[in-house]
Amino acid sequence: MTPGPVPAAMRRCPRCGHLTRADRMIKGYGRDCAAQLGLIGRTVDTGHAGPDLLDLLGAEPEDECDGGDRPADRP
Repeated sequence: MTPGPVPAAMRRCPRCGHLTRADRMIKGYGRDCAAQLGLIGRTVDTGHAGPDLLDLLGAEPEDECDGGDRPADRP
């Protein structure tokens, strides 16, 4: 009889208390908490529904070499 895969050890995240696989923890924190603390360069899925800020911005005008597209440069 061959042994099956060994289940990964679970530890609690010190920030949120959720059980997390120990081999996937980052500096002792779960992935979402590590991202919120800035320990990794990822974003966290917050479950947001609806338009994002970039969806609400109007169309950007074409760039102009002379800076005429910038309000501060207009006469």
